[in-house]
Amino acid sequence: MKTLALAVGMFALFIAGSAHAQPYGMAGCGLGSIAFGNDQTMFKQVLAATTNGTFGTQTFGITSGTSNCVSGGVIKAEREQAAFAEVNFQDLKANMAAGGGEYLASFATLLGCEDSAKPTFARMAQDKIETLVPSTSTTPIQTLMSVKQQIKASPSLAASCTDERAIARAEGTSSMTLAKR
Repeated sequence: MKTLALAVGMFALFIAGSAHAQPYGMAGCGLGSIAFGNDQTMFKQVLAATTNGTFGTQTFGITSGTSNCVSGGVIKAEREQAAFAEVNFQDLKANMAAGGGEYLASFATLLGCEDSAKPTFARMAQDKIETLVPSTSTTPIQTLMSVKQQIKASPSLAASCTDERAIARAEGTSSMTLAKR
């Protein structure tokens, strides 16, 4: 009965911790970081490390980008880009065809484009609309991937629309901080 109560308690901590997605402490990321958060007391860190080791969640979290094991803002930036494309796909396609608009400008920001590059980005989207959205069955993710390929294929856009800028934006880091890195 005590084991069941402990398991239920751990599960409750897991659920509560995952809602907050708190940073982890010395024990590292994994289930232990979710269950015990970043409480720096030695007791809680030992429990977190034991949990990570017992369930092997740290390795899984690192490879999957879950359980507080994320590579900076890379995953967050990519998820935001994909979510934006999914939710706003019809408006985004209309803006691409028109060569501008608020959805396309916001999409460019999520892709890490400088403000000065947005007109070039909009022209590229309009010029390449048939490549970016070749059919009615093209998915938002396929379009996102095609847009990223077109950015990389254009020297001016590749220099002005960078993953580093997208990551900094996703992390809430200013351009000034990015320039200092």
